[in-house]
Amino acid sequence: MPHNALIEKLPHRRMEAWKWTDVRGASMSEPQGLSAACNPTIAAPSGIDISTEGVAPSENVMGKLATTFAHNATIITVPAGFKSGAPVLLSDMKSGHARLIFKIGKGAEISVTETHASNAASFVNIDMRFDLAQGAKLNRTIFHNDSADVTRISTAQINAWADAEITQHTLSFGAGLTRFETRIASLGENLQADVHGAYLLGENRHCDMTSYIDLGGENARIRQSVKGVVTDKARGVFQGKFHVRRPAQFTDAEMRHDAIMLSDTCQVRAKPELEIYADDVACAHGNTVGALDESALFYMRQRGLPAKQARALLTQAFVAQSFENMVDKSDFMARITDWLELNS
Repeated sequence: MPHNALIEKLPHRRMEAWKWTDVRGASMSEPQGLSAACNPTIAAPSGIDISTEGVAPSENVMGKLATTFAHNATIITVPAGFKSGAPVLLSDMKSGHARLIFKIGKGAEISVTETHASNAASFVNIDMRFDLAQGAKLNRTIFHNDSADVTRISTAQINAWADAEITQHTLSFGAGLTRFETRIASLGENLQADVHGAYLLGENRHCDMTSYIDLGGENARIRQSVKGVVTDKARGVFQGKFHVRRPAQFTDAEMRHDAIMLSDTCQVRAKPELEIYADDVACAHGNTVGALDESALFYMRQRGLPAKQARALLTQAFVAQSFENMVDKSDFMARITDWLELNS
């Protein structure tokens, strides 16, 4: 495909859903991987089948683009009733387009750990789909740390039938431009979903955490919390929406985004939304953007802590709130500590 025709297919700032994440503008120089396929490394426990086949493209714009270059999708099939202490590991997503589909059988429980990282100037577009049968459980952990000249888009569509459970934690240190988009469709009753994340951005890095949770069944319980820390000339974006359809009575859903700005030159854009058609629900959203609590900082300084250490401790406690329910958050917290040592 000619470069100009390919660029025309990329999302841009004149599209409402992408107005703060201009993929077209970031890709004008034709980075490595823009017109190539990506072959991720997948390590899976015994009993999980991995195959490839041609499937219809996703409905989202980046999924359709991925199909142009990744003609076949990788299918990861988890049989009904499957349980394993070992996660599926996804890595080596460094350049190009890839399509991954997880088919999780009835009553199965699976953990997926994704590492998104590239040291070379590149374009990465990962299109994922998770199909959860009745009673299936998905625990998804995402770590992201690209070099500052990478453009990365990762889109996940999660389709959940009755009694499904979803737990997702994302930690991003950004890239030149990056977007992690999670779309959840509740296709049955009693969905339980915890979707949490944090972005810590310095230099000229950009991270967009976007979610769309479409509720079509009764008794859903959703908890979402995203924390952001930005400094230098970095740009943080949060877009979240709960769409509660008329059949989704007794929904209990909460969404929060909170960000701390550590410099006068950074930016944070946030757009939390509720669209509700059911009449017996409890839904709420909240958003705050500001600086560190000066009174708390003064209190810690008065007790002998150096300013840098006090700022780091306050910021770490703020970010840690998004990972309170992780079974093992030690790796995340160690990486957050390392970042704060350099950026506080």
